[in-house]
Amino acid sequence: MIRLAGRGLFAALAVLAGAQAHARPPEAMACAIIAAPPGLDARIADVVVSQDNDRGRPALNELRAITDQCGVDQFLSPKQRDAYFTYTLGRMARDVLDGRLAAQGLSAALVDRALDIGPGNANNPADKVTEGDLRHVAAALAESGKDPATVTAPEWGLITAWIAATAQMFDGQRGLD
Repeated sequence: MIRLAGRGLFAALAVLAGAQAHARPPEAMACAIIAAPPGLDARIADVVVSQDNDRGRPALNELRAITDQCGVDQFLSPKQRDAYFTYTLGRMARDVLDGRLAAQGLSAALVDRALDIGPGNANNPADKVTEGDLRHVAAALAESGKDPATVTAPEWGLITAWIAATAQMFDGQRGLD
């Protein structure tokens, strides 16, 4: 982490000194992902799927400590550290949920296309995610040849978690830009 922090430090200084509207370099955004212990990403995904922050508090606290340390190393303000926590929570969950969806024969890319979310897309803020989004996903599933009625409740839970994690990731990223 010290080696990454050193590179991240120079990149962060360049960002802070150079311009306010430039995106953070990939090394800075990946700091907490790299520093996280094995398995934290799966526990974070479990929190997003369960929507039970109280039960997931140990994992969330561990993630908060890691993102705060990365934020301090990168000279982030408290508000930016909060945004970085939100970004990392969403990104970690997405990394795990992608595999969980694939294991169920569901495509994260299909969900992204149906809702115009993911890298390079509109990415509505988390407070704009609606029940209607699931109707759009159901239509996309039907168009792809998968009957939405065959999708189980736990699979819909994974889809919903994917949508929420994506919104969190991009909300956090907007808070850092």
